[in-house]
Amino acid sequence: MAKRIGLVRKKFLTRERLIQIVHYLLRPEKQKTWSQNIRHEWEVFLDSFEDNITRLYYNLRYQVYTPQPFMMFEKKEGRKVRQISASHVTDQIVDCLLTDCLMYVYLEKKQIIPNTSYGSIPNKGQHKLRKIIINKIRHRKDLYVGVGDTEKFYPTMKHDILMDFHRQHIKDKWLLWLCDIMVRRMESGIALGSPSSNINGHVYHAECDWYMITKLGIRRYYRFCDNKFIIHRDKNYLHTAMREMMAQVEKVGQNVKRNWQIVYCKEARIECLGGLINSHNARLKKDSRIRIERIIRQRIRDGDCEKALASWGGICGSLVNLDVRNLIEFWKDRYPRFFEMIGIRRQQLAEQKKFNRKHKRLQKILDKAFENYESFYNQTQETETCFQRPETLCFQCPF
Repeated sequence: MAKRIGLVRKKFLTRERLIQIVHYLLRPEKQKTWSQNIRHEWEVFLDSFEDNITRLYYNLRYQVYTPQPFMMFEKKEGRKVRQISASHVTDQIVDCLLTDCLMYVYLEKKQIIPNTSYGSIPNKGQHKLRKIIINKIRHRKDLYVGVGDTEKFYPTMKHDILMDFHRQHIKDKWLLWLCDIMVRRMESGIALGSPSSNINGHVYHAECDWYMITKLGIRRYYRFCDNKFIIHRDKNYLHTAMREMMAQVEKVGQNVKRNWQIVYCKEARIECLGGLINSHNARLKKDSRIRIERIIRQRIRDGDCEKALASWGGICGSLVNLDVRNLIEFWKDRYPRFFEMIGIRRQQLAEQKKFNRKHKRLQKILDKAFENYESFYNQTQETETCFQRPETLCFQCPF
């Protein structure tokens, strides 16, 4: 039997860690996604911060904590409509704590999740996987790619199967209790939108991943959450590998969508994480392009240069490793106002940076002058006048 990990509560359950999680959840980029109800809950929670943190700590320590029901809403992504589960404030904190514990067990101590799994893992996002697949098939005329997508990945996960896997690798009873109450918050499946759902998804399919890598010996097997990619030269062997992969997925109570396919990279493109890729180049999907152009038009209507630059940073992130030079030139011709706003904001930031450097240099000069004056004053003691040194220069940045 594999060694199980214990003493997790002693390492992770502290008031200091709960306070760190609160600071993480209060970042400005997190607050942008809050609804009015969540914002109001945070205001109430922070009014009695010390009492609430202490109460939460003891509830978790003595295993009397009970999570609240989810707040459900729909999110439209192209043609898909996803059911997103939003947690209340205390549940968000507990979910982040559970995520840290599971990351420690399965990534740091046990290394159960293979290196070919991507998504919601530090330094292993979708852009990195897309870059790997592009580099593997670029300028190759003898490769086939098998693509499969698990149907309803999170809603169809079985609680008992997931908890059995946790019990095989976790010894700490407190962590098993925390996993159980957070996993069983929904009647079936796990919540889409919770931080712990991502690591639980990787754990749920870890046995399938290792089977493909070790038993079948497939070197180029990759998985991004519910998307699976297999690269091989032999088309017939790839059909066998895809059937084995579907059989492993069925063992955990899930199914692969019927639209799985095997693509010859020289003649056709594969849909890979927002891109359309073949052995010649990698393009942006039409749905992704429409979504980006909708964002650009919205920023032009808003007229906010800061939001325009922030949106362009996110857009550039989605275009990484894709051949979009001509597309960007087309956008510059079609939406000149948007790029003018970006240029204005960049100029403001450059002037602000220059002002800050000048302010810092003058502050150092003034500090040195006051230090010299203080040393001279202490040596001579010619007067009893109290000397008060200002802490900072009273400059105001106009930007």
